[in-house]
Amino acid sequence: MPRKPLLKPLAYGLLILWALVPVAVGPPVARAADPPPKVQSPPPAAAVPAVVPAPKDVAELKAIEEKVKQVVARVVPCTVAVRIGPSQGSGVIVSKDGYVLTAGHLIGKPGQPVSFIFPDGKTLKGTTLGLNQDADAGLARITDKGDWPFVEMRKGGTIQRGTWCLAVGHPLGLQEERPPVVRFGRVLQVRESFIQSDCTIVAGDSGGPLVDLEGRVIGINSRITAGMTTMNFHVPIDAFHESWDRLVKSEVLHAHVDGKDSAPVKGLFRQVVAEAGRCVVRVRCEGRDVALGTIVGPDGWVLTKASQLTGRVVCRTRDGQEREARLVGVHEGFDLAMLKIEATGLPRISWAGQAKYEVGQWVATPGLEDAPPLALGVVGAPPRRIPAISGVLGIVLGEPESPARIREVTRDSPAQKAGLQQDDVVTHLNDKPVASRDELIQAIKRFRPGKSVRLTVKRGDKVLQIVATLGKLDTPASKKRDMQNLAPPGVSERHDDFPKVLQHDTVLVPTDCGGPLVDLSGQVIGMNIARAGRTETYAVPTDVLLTLLYDMISGRLAPPKPEPKAEPKPEPKPEPKATPKPEPKPEPKAGPKPEPKPEPKPEPKPEPKATPKPEPKPGPKPEAKPEPKVEPKPEPPKAEPPKAEPPKKPEPPKAEPPKQPAQKAEPAKPAPAKPEPPKPEPPKPGPAKPEAPKPEAPKPGGR
Repeated sequence: MPRKPLLKPLAYGLLILWALVPVAVGPPVARAADPPPKVQSPPPAAAVPAVVPAPKDVAELKAIEEKVKQVVARVVPCTVAVRIGPSQGSGVIVSKDGYVLTAGHLIGKPGQPVSFIFPDGKTLKGTTLGLNQDADAGLARITDKGDWPFVEMRKGGTIQRGTWCLAVGHPLGLQEERPPVVRFGRVLQVRESFIQSDCTIVAGDSGGPLVDLEGRVIGINSRITAGMTTMNFHVPIDAFHESWDRLVKSEVLHAHVDGKDSAPVKGLFRQVVAEAGRCVVRVRCEGRDVALGTIVGPDGWVLTKASQLTGRVVCRTRDGQEREARLVGVHEGFDLAMLKIEATGLPRISWAGQAKYEVGQWVATPGLEDAPPLALGVVGAPPRRIPAISGVLGIVLGEPESPARIREVTRDSPAQKAGLQQDDVVTHLNDKPVASRDELIQAIKRFRPGKSVRLTVKRGDKVLQIVATLGKLDTPASKKRDMQNLAPPGVSERHDDFPKVLQHDTVLVPTDCGGPLVDLSGQVIGMNIARAGRTETYAVPTDVLLTLLYDMISGRLAPPKPEPKAEPKPEPKPEPKATPKPEPKPEPKAGPKPEPKPEPKPEPKPEPKATPKPEPKPGPKPEAKPEPKVEPKPEPPKAEPPKAEPPKKPEPPKAEPPKQPAQKAEPAKPAPAKPEPPKPEPPKPGPAKPEAPKPEAPKPGGR
């Protein structure tokens, strides 16, 4: 007889009323000789199984303690660690010939080799026998020959609530030099399919015994409810008594029920998804599966999930061919991407003409293969907008209408890591003015966690520029949600901030998003876009998709991603520009060049050079404008070796004409006598050389 499954805690109250009423309740059968039946009153309180009373004084506590010690001495030697492959738990020997009770989920299946480790470290071999999957009851046996210590199994009778009990096992697995650990408590609830106690158990205790103060096994450690020390559940010993013969024969007992995603149920949808399934492709990036795609045009147009695409993109069609895909269009709001592959004659998708989205209607997701759908579900809610998950700074602000003054910076928050302080006033966010607290809050909400924002902050008399990377909201509710979403199949990286989606309960792997969603008639009513949580998957409705396809194919929604990639490229360009700037600094190296010039002190040689020196007198006129412009011009060529400059420049040939005017300009020699005092300025011959070409230009004009 199959046992009833474990019911949710919310149903406990109803079960109590049902379980405490005796089975044989009702009026007796009337007979002809009997007097008329009397109206029966409700069963007296005595019919309810009694609750074992709590101890009233220290003497009773001592009596309980003595019994516990006696039980521990009998049970611990019979409690073993159980190892089956990589799995590890506990068990208890219940017969001289080595039968071991344990948990069904630890057994797994019959016929597996087992190692039994005794408290003294001795290890024996054995094998798994049968299991009752519904009750989580499992049986194994020691195959090594011998007579083994054992504990008696309780037979018959009702286990009363309040019964004192001990749970024994190896919490968190077998540990060297630690014998089986004892936990003490009371029976809190008794049901057909489980016993609940406050004997705290944990992983590794599975399969260990729950015994009463008579030293008899009344249950086997099975499971817990995380976070609550009183929610410890044990398999009732009756589950083993009722199916003992079948367990010994290594049978597997279970009342199997086909779920909605079972093969028999999904098989009914094979023809439903056949046509839409021909329009499914597998999208791969850098050699790995990232999403499904939906063929929306016979000449190679494929719609998929945009945020999954990176690097080289390839689409594999049902015939097994892989074709390189080109990104043509992107709609960031719906996370859609339009790909183009080189192909013709692809199947045409059957869109629902006037798609209806009714809560409770069947939906199915076809896969790439010609097979039943990947998963089934129903529409869970009408189409709606999904808001974005906003990033947070981790600050407390002042009054609503006042400037965005920081009253408090949360410890270890993005704000503290960025360097924000109490009493800072935020005036701009990304160079946009922020006039009040509410404006800053609304501005921050537009950015997702992980995004960086630039804040202009007034701190006293200083104005600072601070860059902060936003974090996620950290609350008990968000932690609980994230913990639940860690379980397989996980969630899509982008699963929020959609203008309009259709929610359904199909359990999809995130990499299976991007394919079509069909109704019971086989019409496509949407495209799966995100696995959003343990209970929901989102799809973009067909009526939305049809309004976007043309713009995505035509290029009106061209991908904007390459533009930001070009931005960092010009940033290093100014850096090389900065590198030549220090190069002119070696110009003073040109200074030593004139130093040898004073070595030939004969006046005739510097005299031609002196001729340009008086010329700087007219030079002051262009000093303000041409001089700074001339200086940078020679700078870039000065990257070449300075010794090679004279042959490249026309200056040496220009030096010859000064010799000619030097002969003709002999009467002008008294003029250089005046600049003789500036002759100490030749230490600055570096600028003198660039000045030399300047006076050459005014020579024809001035003279």
